[in-house]
Amino acid sequence: MDDPCAFTESFVLLYPLLHDPATDPVSCIEDEMSVARKSHVPRQPAEHHAHVVQFYREDRFLLDELSHFIGTALAAGSSAVVIATRGHEDSLAERLTGLGVDLGKAIADGRYVALDAAETLSRLMVGGLPDSARFAQLLGGIIARAASAARDENHRVVAFGEMVALLWAEGKPEAAIATEKLWNQLARAYSFSLRCAYPMQGFCREEHEGSLLKICDEHTGVVPDESYSELTSEEERLRNVVRLQQQMQVLLAEIDARRKEEEFRLFVESVPEYAVFMTDPEGRVTTWNAGAERMRGYKTAEILGQHISCFYPAEEILSRAPQRLLDQARREGHAEDEGWRVRKDGTTFWANVIIVALRDKAGKLIGFGNVTRDLTERRRVETALRRSEDRFRLMAEAVQDYAIFMLDPDGNVSTWNAGAKRIKGYSANEIIGRHFSCFYPEEDIRAGKPASELVDALAQGRFEDEGWRRRQDGTSFWANVIITPVRDESNKLIGFAKVTRDVTERMQKEKSLRELTGHLLQMQDEERRRIGRDLHDTLGQCVTAMKISLDTLASGLDAKETAVSRQVKQCVNLAEECVKEVRTISYLLYPPMLEEMGLKSAIPWYVEGFTARSGIQVTFDASADFGRLSRDTELALFRVLQESLTNVHRHSGSRTAHVQLSSKEGMAILEVQDDGKGLPSTILGESGDSWHHAVGVGLRGMKERLAQLGGKLEISSSDRGAIMTAMVPALESDRAATDVR
Repeated sequence: MDDPCAFTESFVLLYPLLHDPATDPVSCIEDEMSVARKSHVPRQPAEHHAHVVQFYREDRFLLDELSHFIGTALAAGSSAVVIATRGHEDSLAERLTGLGVDLGKAIADGRYVALDAAETLSRLMVGGLPDSARFAQLLGGIIARAASAARDENHRVVAFGEMVALLWAEGKPEAAIATEKLWNQLARAYSFSLRCAYPMQGFCREEHEGSLLKICDEHTGVVPDESYSELTSEEERLRNVVRLQQQMQVLLAEIDARRKEEEFRLFVESVPEYAVFMTDPEGRVTTWNAGAERMRGYKTAEILGQHISCFYPAEEILSRAPQRLLDQARREGHAEDEGWRVRKDGTTFWANVIIVALRDKAGKLIGFGNVTRDLTERRRVETALRRSEDRFRLMAEAVQDYAIFMLDPDGNVSTWNAGAKRIKGYSANEIIGRHFSCFYPEEDIRAGKPASELVDALAQGRFEDEGWRRRQDGTSFWANVIITPVRDESNKLIGFAKVTRDVTERMQKEKSLRELTGHLLQMQDEERRRIGRDLHDTLGQCVTAMKISLDTLASGLDAKETAVSRQVKQCVNLAEECVKEVRTISYLLYPPMLEEMGLKSAIPWYVEGFTARSGIQVTFDASADFGRLSRDTELALFRVLQESLTNVHRHSGSRTAHVQLSSKEGMAILEVQDDGKGLPSTILGESGDSWHHAVGVGLRGMKERLAQLGGKLEISSSDRGAIMTAMVPALESDRAATDVR
């Protein structure tokens, strides 16, 4: 910009027009010129409450206007207060004397008060800003005394303040604006007309615009500098307004363009990940950014003027690859390429290069823009990934024991490995493109199971299932299936990975083992029943007979034989305890009350005995509608109760327990809860739904008993105790079976 103050000059002149954005500047020029004339205070009588700001380039213009402003007031009998720099104060006094003002008498009458601006300002400042209390006390007192000394009818006071100009020159715009505000506050308490002045040279930077606007807003009038004020006719002033408006538009456009150019230049120079530079039409480097220096190793002074071919390997230069790219960009507007490039130190990197042809408004080629990205790391990762994918593909294709294949998002087979062919019987040509539901039995297809598995896999991130699947020849096999959604980098679903194992042999072994376990548990219960009956019928009767004999012997002893009598009584007591123990053991092995009266009656009997033996207080609740179950179901739940309370006694450390018996949705539910230390996490982690994962003979036995009946055992534990929940079907057929027995 040729004149750094031109923008500010235009703004000061056009401020009244721009202050209202809804006003059309051209149509309002005449009205605003009237305002400008009124604000031209020195040539008109001073308004009594005016606060006018004057901008000037030369001291001569300021002093001419100021001497007229002050001199007119003093001649009319008004008072004047001047707060100026020492030089301006002396020059003003000299000019006033030249105009015939008796300055000495005015000073003696108290109608002319001159203060040094710097000294006055030092008395007002606190913490870098003018203090409102000091301002009101000091300057309010001066204005009041000057008004009292005035000889005119209205006791008018005119004032000139140059403190704001000093603050602005010191780089304190906030303090200057604050001082203007304090003058306005003072004007509410005292009647005076104020003139402030700023040298125009202090507003030569674009960022001054905001502060300049705030300064103008604090004044009732604005006096532009002498370049405008010296115009003598209305026509000249109107022409000057239009000229300055046009200049301001040009300057605004130029400022905006330069700002954008500077922002873009700073952006390009600061980008570290991209080499961004310009070349002339022949391909010689003309600009160079920090990213280019970092990526290619050349400093700006080393590379400017060099041809871009220095970045290419020798074989590329021999094949004229650099020139071909420039020619393509010249023809098509841009060219893009990926390949190896050479740094200053001779090392190479894999680069993505975009070359754009740059033309002026006439369409003439003025050069090329070059943007280069270092993709070496990405290429290394892509190469490693491609090799990994190739290895995985070869591995997957070679695996014989697993069917590993991909589905598209709709469930159609898109890849097929050798294991899939061996397990399912289809060749790749026969199955690719078909929906994977062809592997499912008809009843699963009708139930919508294939589609629901894909939905579950999407919802949970993974789906696993075991069930019957079909081969190409129609035979079935028991399969373990895992389905996993596969997504791309943008998280878009691209298909599903499916892994299938033929676990028919394992399933058959587990089935056989389960049947064997069930048979063993049944034999165990029968053996317990037999032992319990033998204990009750044989050993119990013998011990009872022995007790009777000892009772008879004790009653026949002479009273003198006290020692013998005492020993016999001890034997009687021992025999009585043996009878109770035999009866308890036999009932625990197979309680007759369970078979005769049912689980709901047997549990209170067992809980009572358990409390007496262990000291653990056990409470029991049962739902009113809980009825009889089948013999096997009641026995299984009773064994779960026995094992659970035994674990509470041995391991939990709890002094209380609660047993709950209920039925819900066709299931009989037994719940045993304690307040102890809970189960170790290792046991909980291994005790899954599958029966063979349960640790400990007791837990395994409980789980297997329930599994034989179609039920399950759930275990939850915390540091506040554990809960064992057994659930088995309680169908009418169970009750009917009990009635038949």
